[in-house]
Amino acid sequence: MSFSNSTAIRNQPRGAIIIGLLLIVLAGCVNTPIDTGNPVVFKHRIGIFELQVPKSWKQAQDQVETEALAAFSDTTGNSEIIGYAGLLEHTLTKDEGVQAVPGLIKNLLNAPQDLTITDSQQRSDGAFTVSMSFTRNNVKRSGQAIFREGDLALSGVIVSGPTANWSALATALQPYIDSFKLYPDFVQGTYFTPIEDTHYALVIPIDATHQKTASGQQVKSRSGDLTITLAQQPLSAPLDAQALPDAALQRARQVIGSLTSVSNEPLPDGRLKLTLNQGNKRVIGYAEQKDAMLITVFFSVPAAQAEAYQPLIDFMYSTLVTGQS
Repeated sequence: MSFSNSTAIRNQPRGAIIIGLLLIVLAGCVNTPIDTGNPVVFKHRIGIFELQVPKSWKQAQDQVETEALAAFSDTTGNSEIIGYAGLLEHTLTKDEGVQAVPGLIKNLLNAPQDLTITDSQQRSDGAFTVSMSFTRNNVKRSGQAIFREGDLALSGVIVSGPTANWSALATALQPYIDSFKLYPDFVQGTYFTPIEDTHYALVIPIDATHQKTASGQQVKSRSGDLTITLAQQPLSAPLDAQALPDAALQRARQVIGSLTSVSNEPLPDGRLKLTLNQGNKRVIGYAEQKDAMLITVFFSVPAAQAEAYQPLIDFMYSTLVTGQS
């Protein structure tokens, strides 16, 4: 189950919106003034983001494996604030964000039939901004959204309210948009889970699938574009600095298949980094000998997006622990 179901963001998160969460925006009295005062701090129950909201507004929150949502409605039911954070598999280009963020917004708004995106762009500070109009409870609404990509997540805020007084309402709601804060430590701690064997441990996205293999484990991201192959192989004798690259490349070919070596380099942590090609895939690998075992981890991603996947790979690699447990 997922809130977003966007094809470009996270490459097709599963499921549909939890509609009940957004039922807090049911209609009230159209002519009642909308209270935008008395801000209070709201923090999502899993700790992943916080923002300020008017004290009198109703609120609800939920989360799925790699997404979190909070929705707020004023007492008239005619204005709302939605906060969102979701794990990103790779960083977004300008074109990806401008095209995909409106789709995410559509799903977070529960797909209004007359939703019209009036503007979608990326600002000079990198934020993706969207303006929109739609009808909710027979009231014509205008809205805006600001989403940012960073710290392995896409996160942001949507606000909307009656079109008739949208200009003033948008100004009043701006401080609440600006108050949104993502907590990267909670992204890392909540959206990832460890896997291990006798000589290694690594965190992977919590919604990825993984299975045991003859030599270790294989992990596939939800999109299928990222594959992680972990292996451990007993060594009959220690490998010297010249023999380790050949042994690591041979191991890669055994557990992945036909590969072409691009480069290898020793790292300050004592491990070896390999860059390999397999058709339209780029494989970033790491090898280490420890406790009489050759330990290898290979990250396979689309070659055209190898740089975009690097932040995710770097984070997962930073969690790699080796040695006999």
